[in-house]
Amino acid sequence: MKPEIALATPSGVGAAEGRRAPVGRIAVVALVVATCLSFSGYLFWREDVRYSLPTPRPDGLVQPPAGSSLEVDAWLAAANLPPRAGRPVLLHFFNPECPCTRFNVDHVRKLHARFGERVEFIAVAQTSLSGHELDAAMAELKLGIPHFVDTNGRVAAAAGVYSTPQAVLVDAEQKLVYRGNYNVSRYCTDPETEFVRIAIESLESSREAPRETPAYGCELPTAHGAPSTRGGFLVDDNR
Repeated sequence: MKPEIALATPSGVGAAEGRRAPVGRIAVVALVVATCLSFSGYLFWREDVRYSLPTPRPDGLVQPPAGSSLEVDAWLAAANLPPRAGRPVLLHFFNPECPCTRFNVDHVRKLHARFGERVEFIAVAQTSLSGHELDAAMAELKLGIPHFVDTNGRVAAAAGVYSTPQAVLVDAEQKLVYRGNYNVSRYCTDPETEFVRIAIESLESSREAPRETPAYGCELPTAHGAPSTRGGFLVDDNR
């Protein structure tokens, strides 16, 4: 019968390895948790926070003040749209790829249903989409109003618009009445700050329209030739 041979183990090696194993598992768990938190934070920033922060305006931006004449008739003619027949016009600047544009689609529909017989509603698309992609995006939005694509952002630049969604209201003489947000809430749920509704009612009753509000939303794809300073959105912080 062969004698059993006991393998010698250096004193303390097994215990040290036992201590290292839990430390390694803790490190892995901590890394996974940190990664998940970082990704969640990025999504929160991407989908929410960044649209509520002020952003510098594009360099060289010129915004005509209230009362300025805008070439709305010429813009409609160039887009092969019917003339406005001497009525006020609401230009709805939007981007079908912009989350903020999608947030206020229902509000634009309600405004059109309420004022569409007295005010001409025109959607001005700020997008790089074309052809079938643009048709599909417009069909999904279901705005229900005429639209044209603002090639190279020329109309937006002339009106002083650089984010979406934005509204530009002109009177029957093509004078600028209001340019700015639809609401302080991007979901357009605060009736006290429905700026476009208030502006239309002010126009119809000869009252003073709301002052221009800081513009929150998505940056125009063209950015009027200026590079994006923070990508994906711009805010007019001009009080």
